Amino acid sequence: MDETLKDLLEISANNLSVPDIIEDVNGFTCIGVAESIPVLGQGDTEVFVWHVPDGILPLTGAELTRWSLDAPSGLHWILSQRTIQGEYEHIDGINIEIWGPEEIATWIGESVLSGDLIAYAPKFEVDEIELRKNPSEEFTSPKTLRPLIDPEVWISQRGMEGVGLSPILLDARLWLVAGEIKGPNGQLEPGTWKIFEDPWALSLQIIENEEILKSADLRCIGPNTSSWITKERFSQEVVKLLSVRRRGEITKSESSSSVRSTLLQKWEFDLDGSNIRSTGLYIPGWIVHFEEEKLLHGRNGRLF
Repeated sequence: MDETLKDLLEISANNLSVPDIIEDVNGFTCIGVAESIPVLGQGDTEVFVWHVPDGILPLTGAELTRWSLDAPSGLHWILSQRTIQGEYEHIDGINIEIWGPEEIATWIGESVLSGDLIAYAPKFEVDEIELRKNPSEEFTSPKTLRPLIDPEVWISQRGMEGVGLSPILLDARLWLVAGEIKGPNGQLEPGTWKIFEDPWALSLQIIENEEILKSADLRCIGPNTSSWITKERFSQEVVKLLSVRRRGEITKSESSSSVRSTLLQKWEFDLDGSNIRSTGLYIPGWIVHFEEEKLLHGRNGRLF
């Protein structure tokens, strides 16, 4: 994101330069100083431009106040990928214009539509949440899941013969989780799990290697940005997804005769000792050429 912002600033800011004397302040990175920035509606006023990278927690007023104590006097434009929460105390000589994720997204989107910025399909990279041990498996290039529906049968069952279909890929995500589940008596059972995140159906599902195929060279379509699960939310959901209930072990009664417990005991996934990573994954799909084109999901048969 910071490279995208730098590209935008090169065409939006007048005489942007990177000062050597300004250091990063409490997580705020100074991208540069511009003679003026017309998008802010400012005249010939020197503007310090700062970037706050993405993070799980919102940017608080207390953080802004701490930053402003070390920031030089003048007008400051803060581009924050973290949502903004709370107010900050006014510091004499500091004038702040702050944009959050929504304002940044709007700015980028308008620049793409106007032709000032060219958008490219993203290259998937490993996204590491936590690393407490060496990963047991390496990700390679994004793969595609097996389709669970036959599009021709789907069309026929709906009496829509003759409707055109174009194969495409839908963006999804694959999470690799390595860790342990803990039994009721402290027993530990290690394991690794592949979890398929479907941002179209807003669901998480454990999958096996057999369901994953090599990637195909097709047009790829992404969901709404808000459909992706956050790192923090995934960490919460994976505990519920991987925790299981099992029948109790064989125990001995007072008379020394063996009996099997019929009670279900909970084995809970241990998040603290886990290693969680993610990479890109594709869902097979088709564009269905109605009067208004629709996306046919190759796993659940739903139209989007």
